[in-house]
Amino acid sequence: MASANAHYFTHPIIYTNLASLLAKYDELCTLVSELKPSFVLISETWLTPLVTDPPISLDGYAVFRKDRHNNKGGGVCVYISDHICANFAVIPITVDTGNIDSIFLKITNTRLTFLLGCIYRPPTSIIEDDHSLFQCISEMTDVYQHLFIFGDFNMPDIKWPLNASQSCASSSQLLVDLLLNSHLSQLVTQATRYRINQNPSTLDLIITSDDNSLAHLEYLDPVGKSDHSTLKANFQICTLSKERTVTYTRAVIDYRSVNKALTDVHWPSLFVTSSVADNWELFKTTVLDLVCKHSASISIKRSSTKPWIGKKILKMVRTKRALWRAFKRSGNQNDYKAHRNFSNNLSVIIREARIAYEKQLADSTDTKRFYRHIRNKLSGPVSTLQLRDDDDKITDDCATVANIFADTFSKTFTLETDSTLPSAIIPKPNVSLDSIEFPEDVICSKLKKLKLSKSPGPDAITASVLAHCAECLSLPLSLLMKQSFTSGILPFDWKTAIVRPIFKKGDKFNPCNYRPISLTSLIVKTMESIIYETLIKFLLDQHLIPEEQHGFLPGKSTISNLLCCLSNWTRHYDSGVPVDVVYLDYSKAFDRVPKRRLLAKLENLGIAGNLLHWIGAFLSDRTFRVRVGDGLSEHRPVLSGVPQGSILGPLLFIAYTADLKVIIQSPFAMYADDIKIYNTSNNQSILKSDLSAIGEWCSVWLLPLNVCKCSVLYIGKNNPQHTYTIDNSKLTKSESLSDLGVFLTSCLSWSEHVQRVVKKANSLVFLLSKVFAKSHFSVVSKFYRTYIRPILEFANSVWAPIFQKDVLLLESVQRKASRIPFGRTRPKYKDRLSMMQLPTLSDRRKRGDLIVTFQALKAPQSPIKHLFPLAHNSRTRGHCLKLSKDKFQTTVRQHFIVNRIFDSWNSLPSDIVMCDSISSFKRKYDAYNV
Repeated sequence: MASANAHYFTHPIIYTNLASLLAKYDELCTLVSELKPSFVLISETWLTPLVTDPPISLDGYAVFRKDRHNNKGGGVCVYISDHICANFAVIPITVDTGNIDSIFLKITNTRLTFLLGCIYRPPTSIIEDDHSLFQCISEMTDVYQHLFIFGDFNMPDIKWPLNASQSCASSSQLLVDLLLNSHLSQLVTQATRYRINQNPSTLDLIITSDDNSLAHLEYLDPVGKSDHSTLKANFQICTLSKERTVTYTRAVIDYRSVNKALTDVHWPSLFVTSSVADNWELFKTTVLDLVCKHSASISIKRSSTKPWIGKKILKMVRTKRALWRAFKRSGNQNDYKAHRNFSNNLSVIIREARIAYEKQLADSTDTKRFYRHIRNKLSGPVSTLQLRDDDDKITDDCATVANIFADTFSKTFTLETDSTLPSAIIPKPNVSLDSIEFPEDVICSKLKKLKLSKSPGPDAITASVLAHCAECLSLPLSLLMKQSFTSGILPFDWKTAIVRPIFKKGDKFNPCNYRPISLTSLIVKTMESIIYETLIKFLLDQHLIPEEQHGFLPGKSTISNLLCCLSNWTRHYDSGVPVDVVYLDYSKAFDRVPKRRLLAKLENLGIAGNLLHWIGAFLSDRTFRVRVGDGLSEHRPVLSGVPQGSILGPLLFIAYTADLKVIIQSPFAMYADDIKIYNTSNNQSILKSDLSAIGEWCSVWLLPLNVCKCSVLYIGKNNPQHTYTIDNSKLTKSESLSDLGVFLTSCLSWSEHVQRVVKKANSLVFLLSKVFAKSHFSVVSKFYRTYIRPILEFANSVWAPIFQKDVLLLESVQRKASRIPFGRTRPKYKDRLSMMQLPTLSDRRKRGDLIVTFQALKAPQSPIKHLFPLAHNSRTRGHCLKLSKDKFQTTVRQHFIVNRIFDSWNSLPSDIVMCDSISSFKRKYDAYNV
């Protein structure tokens, strides 16, 4: 049965510009009869007060309208189905938007409130009316968490999605600034108006504060003779109402007693059986029983949404109500003043309690509580997972939803036949790796380093237990790991996972829009980490992993991947040589790796004996269960792939794709399953040959490409833009795309990337300003450093703002965030930064570039060391690691990291440059730069 306090809301919504509702009324009735939407929004109704509601009514709908009184044309209206009106109160909101026709409806009940708007902005609108409109929308975002506005804005000069390089009219720039500086998105990206002898244009827009609540946007044909497309979407919001107070139950474990009891256990005599599965069950039962015996549960009762409201404040609330009742009985003004004074004092106490609670969380070493508080504040109502079942009905039964997820996740596996395996491409090395040791001291060290916040796997043994009892548990775990490794047998708990679905984007009721996150046993992860360290050292020492692979390898990252590529691309761009970059996308790569082929490749790479046998057992007979709330799905078999959530999984995938380096002739770079190959346009035949070879490799080794998501980026001026295909399918041409989180364009400009990250960061700043407006500045500072600044600085040694407008745009985010705790009477920007212990973003970027340079020059096996050529002139003053000056002709190459950091690096004192470690470099540079 569905939860009694759960509420799901999913209904079709359509919008169009009709240019006369009366003239197209019959066609509109037909469309509504076919689609059965719950909401119909119309712009340019051309209605006047002389036209009453009956001639335009729709059966089963209530109509809300705003007519244009002064001029012909214009007008907007909204139809809402009777079913919605029966469950929600619909309240028109009066706003003044000048000569812009608008209607805003507050749709609310006890569980959910959202604002629905429809707008018609005429092409002749003046700038004052436009300012009023967008100011009105901005103010509405302060009040409504869910905001959905449809309308014809008549701004064809804006290209969607937004591009930083485009220029707009003054009115259009107001809308661009609104979207850039608020928690709002615009969803329409295709043309919506088509006229003969005119270019298609995007006039109709959808502005929302919650883009995930509008799914499956479709561009349908116009109604009647209208020249505007009809926009259709599924409107969906899921919420779960909460009790006012909740009781938290927390287990307090006496680890001293647990350790004493574990010390008394003689593990060698307890493990008398030869079965590792039986010994594991004895170990697990013993540990869990001792933990249960020496733990106690305590209950804490708090407000569900305001944990700072304790017993004292609740008592004062009851006193306040009593004072109000006393005034209502007597009507005496002295009683009213007593209530008012007490109420004002209580408000101050509650505000101070919240500020103190948040400051305590920010200053505490228990960061998990602080981040949980942040998530609760930003997420609004608690969401409950609800999906469509086989009958296309919404269900929120936890067990049913869990099984739907399990069925969906199971479909990604690859079935491998028993046919003959293909021949290996890489020659087998002369040495092999077959044995690994599991010493107690290594296991103890790894257990102590476990993050206590890590979730336990199916065995329910937590990281806290393992870390606090590491010395007592290292012996039995060493015995279990050795027995498992030599026998090639893993207990069931080591080969199963609890999967939790995490929503990505799109239709919230579609299980395909969720990412599975696997929780596996922390003990087998410890064993995996020991195997990983030995295995990766062997593969790297024997040069079996291509240098072009940057994923999940020591000393490599997305930054090293992008810098290696951009070093070549910027040189070609500087020389006027066009470059074609092909981005390849595997389809569920980690889940589709076939086991027999993987083991054959590992054997060919020199993995043998017990190690190969154990990895084969580790990959075989795996299962998973999906957990949703209190519900668990049935066990599902894992038919292929490397285990998600494991330590070894990424390394096994890298080993599986290591032979790609043999068949690719063009330069390329990899980050796990992300691959890009590139070549100059003059060498397009080589690039085409490589794509053909990769397509054949994918077919032979059963790792299919998602050709629809593969694309080509054409870099450089006068690029001929050759056509590339895979399996006879033409690859998509892209002028810009996201590469490992960094947005690249064909001209290698960073303006669009800057605008995108600023938009994303401003959305969080907007939420921060609403939720933590009166919080202590230390709370805001910690939130900013944790959630917002990483967005602005992700891989910022790869990109750098060239234009002053981009520099100021980035800094504006920090300016806004630093104003939040101070209100209107705030200190100057530099003083605010000093109080919040925040340097400017420009200083942070310079520091980040210097750190990358230091790591490149000082790390023994740095993958980007060759990008930083040293000056060999012995007569140079200063330190001995001065960079050589690079020649350039364009700003693209001028602002590549080697050139933009040249003066700053060469001018550093020798004692900073010659530091032995990165931590020492950071400490000395920060002291030098004060």
